[in-house]
Amino acid sequence: MNFNLDLVLAELADLGPTARYRHDSRLDLDRVEVLGPSSIPRTGSLFVVDAASFGTLDDAFAAAGSFLVLGADAPPEEADKADAPPVLYVPAGPGLPGPAEMLARLLEMRLRLDAWSETLLTAMARDAPLQEVFDIAAEQFANPLMLSDATLYFVLVAGRLPEELDDRLWTSAIATGACPIELCMEAWAAGSSDPGAQDRAFLMENATGDGRSYLVRNLMCGEAYYGCFELVDVNAPFQPADFALVDYLGNLLSLVMPLQSRPQPAEEPLGPLRDLLDGRSVRPQVLEYALSKAGWRADDRFFVARFGAAEPAEDVGARGQTMRLVAEFYPLARFFDDGDAALMVARDADYPLAALRARHAAHDVETSAEPRFRAGFSSLLADFSLVRTAADQAALAYDLVDDAELGGAFGSTLSCFYDDCWFEDVRVRLGLDTDASWLLDHAAVALARADAEDGAAYVETALAYLRSGCNATRTAEALFIHRNTLAYRLKRIKALSGIDLESPAAAGTDLLRVHLSCRLLAQGRR
Repeated sequence: MNFNLDLVLAELADLGPTARYRHDSRLDLDRVEVLGPSSIPRTGSLFVVDAASFGTLDDAFAAAGSFLVLGADAPPEEADKADAPPVLYVPAGPGLPGPAEMLARLLEMRLRLDAWSETLLTAMARDAPLQEVFDIAAEQFANPLMLSDATLYFVLVAGRLPEELDDRLWTSAIATGACPIELCMEAWAAGSSDPGAQDRAFLMENATGDGRSYLVRNLMCGEAYYGCFELVDVNAPFQPADFALVDYLGNLLSLVMPLQSRPQPAEEPLGPLRDLLDGRSVRPQVLEYALSKAGWRADDRFFVARFGAAEPAEDVGARGQTMRLVAEFYPLARFFDDGDAALMVARDADYPLAALRARHAAHDVETSAEPRFRAGFSSLLADFSLVRTAADQAALAYDLVDDAELGGAFGSTLSCFYDDCWFEDVRVRLGLDTDASWLLDHAAVALARADAEDGAAYVETALAYLRSGCNATRTAEALFIHRNTLAYRLKRIKALSGIDLESPAAAGTDLLRVHLSCRLLAQGRR
């Protein structure tokens, strides 16, 4: 990359240089050399020269080139001529290097910048995720960066953030996933009369009245606006070199942002899954190869979750932002757009479904926080060719999130699991809204009659016992009764109906049929 005179100023900060030029990110240099007899005036060159030689310069050099003068104090600013060349003065001192040593130092600096720039360009050329690109970019900045898309939805943060960040603009954006538009507009107006039209980095000094400043760069291609990125001075004050680096990075990003204006988690590594989700057939060998590229195996146990915002949004940007935020919680999963929601395909080895369901059952939610997402989870499957089936299960559970009996929550997510609502699927598929008496087990009917006469909640007890996996402790907790009371009810159930829930094999009790019958009976009562 071409380096800038302000980058040289930052590199030599330990020598106390003084700048005598107008700071500009466009003051690019593509050559550095020690001034000698063979040197010729050239606009893009930086000439390293000692104080004595600088005083005897030919007039031709006054109109072309920039200078790094060693061993000289800078003249007063008012003594500068308007047409004087850009000059950096380095005062004399015991550690001052000679011209050749200074040239070597500057060439080493340029090699570092070239290595950083090459890494950045390589990542962009292979279409790396923007988070990776920004992580590389942040290596050159003391302060962190934040990227927003064209709709001002917060996209990502890179660089060193303080552990306890308290910033009026950034804290809100990171917490909510969207830039606080009114505050941003007010701050930008303080930095520019027309901030949206700026094609160079501009400073918003003390933008929110708390002493904090922001360095903003719009991302534009032609007349199209693709968002912006900004730095906040939480680690160090801004320097002229920051402007040069920000504009260089902005010029590069303006080339890729038209392609990634709303970056989504990549689908390409698992393209065949996209085909299966869309109902297209995929050959087993193709699916297996695609899974292996992602480090997955065809026989891995997996599930599908359908995610959306807790409050449905019509705006495409808001829906895309939901997918990005969910992807931060599940970085090992793969995400696919599904209209008004997103489908997440995850391996059980990475995110155990049982653990998520246990949090759901325990109502493990964030205290005093509004839910941000809603999600329906499928059952576990072990054949990726059935991913469309899993997606259908997740969609059914997603639609039942608000059901008082089946829905729940964990973390910041309103949730429902297909394993808890499979009966609803059976009911819909078999059309059980009319007459389902032909499915009822006679023993369960007898139990329901005894229940109606005694008011002893036998059907409810049997259903809870089966839902708890025939675990007495969990059943008693679910019903808020003592285990002795539960044991008595189970014995009464056996005596009244012949249904032996504790030893079903010995009594020939079909637990699935009993469960289905109890669900139908409970459904009928509601």
